[in-house]
Amino acid sequence: MKQIILMLFCCLFLAACINWDITGPAGPEGLPGPPGQKPPGADTSSIVGRVFTFNQFTVPIWPVDSVKITLHLSADSTLVTMADTAGYYRFKGISTGTYNLTFSRSGFGEMKVFGQTHISGGTLNTTVQEVSIVQLPIQTIADSAWFYTGAAGYFSVRYRLPPAPIIQTSRNYEVYFSHHANVSPTNYEYSTEFIYYMPTGLLGTYFTPGDSIYARVYTLTKYFYTPIVGWANNIRPGITYVDPATGSVVYPFRSSQSALAAGVFVNN
Repeated sequence: MKQIILMLFCCLFLAACINWDITGPAGPEGLPGPPGQKPPGADTSSIVGRVFTFNQFTVPIWPVDSVKITLHLSADSTLVTMADTAGYYRFKGISTGTYNLTFSRSGFGEMKVFGQTHISGGTLNTTVQEVSIVQLPIQTIADSAWFYTGAAGYFSVRYRLPPAPIIQTSRNYEVYFSHHANVSPTNYEYSTEFIYYMPTGLLGTYFTPGDSIYARVYTLTKYFYTPIVGWANNIRPGITYVDPATGSVVYPFRSSQSALAAGVFVNN
């Protein structure tokens, strides 16, 4: 009996002396667990909106696709999503704050929304204003422009938009005035639109009778065009934005080329 007990003791002693810290090969990976869930009462509010696309003549393009919407969370942090085929988009779970958004698509002008306030909480959503982006103009470019002073006390700019005949219009262009032919959107003395018949007194602040006057004319695709007569009708809003740095209205879809009118200022 003593021998048996001695043998068991020796076996236990030897087992205790053996290094059992040996790692074998890893077993197969288990199935992934379910996705995590926000706890009850967590913020699930969203920023939502809709974007529309138009061709260079402001004719709607359907379906709306490939429009990228960027939500600027901070100077170096953004979220990006894509509009669906109807133009709808959504940013989920956005905290309370004030945000800027950018809308872009290859071959189109870029639209922006500044200072969009969002208050989070539960399922409350913030709806952004409707936004439209337009193909960069190619054919909607004036090939000639000139001054017209038909009515006493009024002054206007007319232009030709091929392939239409000579037309006159009051709302489809943006014009920059200067004493010099190198007038441009960044080098001008007076700028305006809606000048079918503009009182000459508006220019009288900058020009005196007999002065050389130049006008750089850019067409805008913010209205529907009728090629024959150049008539215009309003389209939906959301095609301009105010630059907070300058307070100026920005038309992202202004033609990239322009026509130059030249003459002598007459304050009739």
